[in-house]
Amino acid sequence: MKLALRLFVADAGLALFAWFVLRTGIGEIARAFTRLGWSAPLVLLPFGLVYLLDTLGWRFAFGREGTHGVGFGTLFRIRWAGESVNVVLPLAYISGEVAKVHLLRKRGVPAVQSASSVVAGKTAQVLAEVIFIALGALVGAANLPPQSPARQGMLAITAVALAIVALLFCLQRKGMFTTIVALVGGSLRLRVAPEKMERLRHLDERILDFYRHDRRNFTRSTLAYLAGWIVDPLEIFFVSHLVGMPLDWTQAFTVEAFISVAKALGIFVPGALGVQESGVVFLFYLFNLPAALGASYAIIRRGREVVFALIGGALFYAEGLPLRSQEMPA
Repeated sequence: MKLALRLFVADAGLALFAWFVLRTGIGEIARAFTRLGWSAPLVLLPFGLVYLLDTLGWRFAFGREGTHGVGFGTLFRIRWAGESVNVVLPLAYISGEVAKVHLLRKRGVPAVQSASSVVAGKTAQVLAEVIFIALGALVGAANLPPQSPARQGMLAITAVALAIVALLFCLQRKGMFTTIVALVGGSLRLRVAPEKMERLRHLDERILDFYRHDRRNFTRSTLAYLAGWIVDPLEIFFVSHLVGMPLDWTQAFTVEAFISVAKALGIFVPGALGVQESGVVFLFYLFNLPAALGASYAIIRRGREVVFALIGGALFYAEGLPLRSQEMPA
């Protein structure tokens, strides 16, 4: 996506969010923040738990060979650093995954094992997210009128998400990296060195072997990521009680499930800026939830993301790996 289009999407999202804020009333939003008070740092706790569960999911994605001596704490820091790159560089969450591979290689994990764990882990995470969205659609449908078009919309989004996962598995079964290189190379008339193609072929085989012969760890990885997604609504649930506009668990669950969809729509915009905020407020409007809570939570959520990104950036810097050194390993 060209820079001009990214800026347009971000600006449009921010403008829509500003309209929602003005419509709700700045005074009402300010009162919500006043109620939050000194308990604000507690908002960081639920997402910290999500990071722990996601790291566990990634740990299982290494398969039977394990992490080559890299401990869970180190994996946790590497994952946090990589996610901070994903927030800063809007390249469909690819940059952060490449950063994780580089950081693993610096710890002595072979390139093929590093890359395969990242791809398998991300696939398990996406699969878990689709299950989470499907559960959110079922829960949300129960909270909407029978004739509401939003019910059909949520089911349609779930169906599209399932199709995307099926396509992802199909691509990996054919050999994701070799297929992409063949398509890109053919369209741009680029020639790839035979030894590099052989390494990519080996990487594709390792990923496929993990799915075929280590289903136990893939299932564990998916379940760990799913647990992370299910814990994620704790943030909305927690914030709503702290600001005095409590939601029940089903409401928090449904809103969080479809916030992930809103973020996916802004995948090429840095941090889904504007897209996420307007999506959060729209979902609160759709489910007839307090508008002031929606606008307040959108701002609080963005603040939490900034804090986590800054910490992840510090972890990344501590590893001594500049952004310009990143390239996909072969």
